[in-house]
Amino acid sequence: MDSQTKIVDLIRDWDKRDIANLAIICDLEEAASLEDIEHAITWAFHSKARHTIAGKVKGVFDKVHASPTCPTYEELLRGAAKVMQINKHCSSMAEYEMYLPDAVIVAALSRMTPPQRREVFTREVDAAPMWEAAGVKDRSLRGVRTTASILALANASGFAVYAGATTALGFITHAVGITLPFAVYTGMSSTIGVLIGPPGWMALAAWGFFTVTGSNWKILMPLLLSIIQTKSRLQIQRQIQHQPA
Repeated sequence: MDSQTKIVDLIRDWDKRDIANLAIICDLEEAASLEDIEHAITWAFHSKARHTIAGKVKGVFDKVHASPTCPTYEELLRGAAKVMQINKHCSSMAEYEMYLPDAVIVAALSRMTPPQRREVFTREVDAAPMWEAAGVKDRSLRGVRTTASILALANASGFAVYAGATTALGFITHAVGITLPFAVYTGMSSTIGVLIGPPGWMALAAWGFFTVTGSNWKILMPLLLSIIQTKSRLQIQRQIQHQPA
């Protein structure tokens, strides 16, 4: 994974609703500019350096470290994979985007109480909004199913990254109390993480990976999952548009 993609270049042509979701995750206003989002990502990624700078007197140290650069998409993927301890298994962007949502889902399940985990395994949800958001009309994927069934069918149909990222993003945003303004548009409204319990139900704010490094993964992890989810949704839409009538 040698390429380096700037976040602003990646999201520049996205629908304003997708960009607004990223802004909310970054604790900004919905109408925040790309530059504002880039700045928020920069300081979340370099939060340890920021706190160090705050404790230093003005001088050479500040001149060298006071203007950190925004991480690339690939740097965020590598950082998140290291936090989730899956980096040794990732050698391509496709693997990072596949394995990271899986790791978040597994981590969420492992930290639930047995009754919470049982609800996730047994509660049925209507996956139609998720597929409608991506333009998928395959009737075999629709209907009321358990999350495990939805993920299995998505994997068999070639939509594993989209379904996994949508599910993981639903878990993590619900857990830390983030309400995305355009959940219906992005296919998030029917995920198990959105439907179960009140915000904070899974108490993910206590997860060690939020503070295990100097970066603020409480912001960066849901942001990265949102990017993966949106990328895969847009890719599916493009594939469908180019299919023969």
